[in-house]
This record gives sequence, C-alpha cells and structure tokens, in this order.
Amino acid sequence: MKLHQLRYLIAIAADGSIRAAARSLGVTQATVTQGLRELEAGCQVALLTRGSGGISLTAAGQELLEHAQRMMAQLRHAEEALARHRDADSPQHLALGITPWVGQTLLAHVLPPFRAELPHVQLELFDGLSRLSLPLLRDGSLDLMIGRIPPPEAMEGLQASVLFTYDLTVVARRDHPRAGARSIAELLDQDWILNFTPSERAAVMDNLFGQHGHEAPRHRIHLAHSAALSMTLVQQTDMLSLCPWPLVETEGRHSGLVPLQLRERFHPSRVGVVRRANEALPHAASRFLAHFTEQTRACLASGDPRMKRVFRSVELLAEEPAG
Repeated sequence: MKLHQLRYLIAIAADGSIRAAARSLGVTQATVTQGLRELEAGCQVALLTRGSGGISLTAAGQELLEHAQRMMAQLRHAEEALARHRDADSPQHLALGITPWVGQTLLAHVLPPFRAELPHVQLELFDGLSRLSLPLLRDGSLDLMIGRIPPPEAMEGLQASVLFTYDLTVVARRDHPRAGARSIAELLDQDWILNFTPSERAAVMDNLFGQHGHEAPRHRIHLAHSAALSMTLVQQTDMLSLCPWPLVETEGRHSGLVPLQLRERFHPSRVGVVRRANEALPHAASRFLAHFTEQTRACLASGDPRMKRVFRSVELLAEEPAG
C-alpha cells in the first residue's frame, strides 16, 4: 500500500465518484483509477463495487478506509509536531467535541490560558453529543471529545478516561400541565425529547423507566441530536427531557425550564475524555487537557455562586493524563 493510493480511497469515499475525487485531489481521473487498481491488486481483495449508481466500497474497502483515515490523521499530527520544531509560529489546528453543559460552564475559563500559551492554534469546536462526535473521532476529524462516555459496545477503536459524574433530572417548561408531577408514572402519556445513540437506547430507557417498574412509552420517545434544539422544544412545547443537572443550573434559571420534583432517582452519567485508542495526543490537545483540568479544579474551589450551583451536582473523579 502506498499513501497516495490510500488518499485516493478516502477521496472516493468522500466524493462518491472518480471524477469528483480526481477534481478534489487535483489529479486526472486516469491517475486515480490506476492508483485504485494497483491498491486492489496489492490487497488481493475487491475494495470497490462499480454500478449504475456509481462507486461504493465493499466490506473490505470500508474496513481499509477506516484504517486509512486514522493513518492520515496520524500523519497530520506528525506534520504538526514537526512544524512546532521547525517554526514556533506555525499555525496549528485542534478539533474538539465538547458536551453542551461543559461548554457553557467551563470552556470560557479554559480558553484564555490555553490561547495565551498556544496563540497559533486554531480551534474547531463541535457539539459533543456522542452520536455525532464518535464517528468524527474515529475518522480523525476530531482530536478528542470531552463528553458523556458511551457504553463499551460503542467504544471500538476508542478509549476513555472518566473526569467526573453528574446527576440527571427530568425537566419541563415552567407552566407545563404536569409540572407538579411527583412520579414517572404520571408522565408516561407525555412526549419525551432525548439524546442517545442506538447502543445507549436500552440503558437510557432503563434509567428513565425500566428501573422504576415501567415500560418505556416508545411511541412517545423522540430524538434530538442537538442539546440546544432539545432544550428549545422543552421550553416551547409540552415535551419533557432527561437533562444534566449542571445544564439546568446554567440554562434553567433563565429559560423557564424547571426540574420536576420526582420521587425517583436516576443513575448519574459520566463525563470523560474520549480519544482514539493507542494514539499519542497532539501537543495542542495535551495542553488543552492540562488547562481544562487546572481550570476545572479552580472552578470547583471558586466562591462564584454560579459555579457552586453547577458543581453541586458534579463529582470530580480524576485527572486526565496529558499523553
């Protein structure tokens, strides 16, 4: 295998045709076609299927694609490392997934010292919901995610370090007809807007309903892949949601959201650093985590009333190692 052949494979998967891949790479179609033929011959297995609908990857091609994407991400990191040694002012890029409540409470404290230390690093921030972030982590588009740790079956190719746990509560708009409910049983006929990946569904349904002796009202469960959209729908409709307490503390007091005073309690969620397994972090990512840990501890010890409310429902567990 040669690197240019793997680049052709990645471009084909992204662009959907040889013509589009050649255009994006700045080479001829014949060059891409020849490179892919040589790649298939060297692998001794079909990587592509060609039909009236265009080109698609075989199962072997898809598996090779995932390896190729990780290899290219590692090469980018190597180039960035060399650039640091070659030119201290060389621009760098750091892509992070940040879970919403962490982004709203801690990120503003982390960015100033991080930017002061590494002013030439350009940040790209993603909403750190796992359904969206995990594929980006695997293909190298994200360097790391600080967010809810997925179940083991969703962690293929990834590793996680727990930073803290946080409590959950059911939320509704302030004048919701069931705002006075005291039990999940009173809410089974309501619509719910939640966020989870397919692998998390069973655990979320058990946490919210099953452990309390109720069947999940499946026809009333709706998904939102944006925390902002989820909270907006709760504020403006009769939908309910299972929400991190820290997000209630940061948003709820000013948005009309109220936590319901239910008898039931829910298993806490874990926030941690999720990254590709067996890969060294880029220098910028390591320094970001160092500042994140330092600022989290400073906020925990702060006398700021807002931070005290946020951390009232958070338990800090460990410090993420920099490497």
